[in-house]
Amino acid sequence: MTTSTHPASHTPIYEELVEEHGDILAEARAAAEHSQLTASRALDWSDLRRRD
Repeated sequence: MTTSTHPASHTPIYEELVEEHGDILAEARAAAEHSQLTASRALDWSDLRRRD
């Protein structure tokens, strides 16, 4: 899966859709990255140490 941006010169309809609705792909990508970071932090148990 690639996450490259679409050059406006090759995809004029994409530019029009972004103008009308916002860049949904970029927003979804940012939300996914945020969710992944949050989950990673929540599941990081590296601070816990065994007490003997």
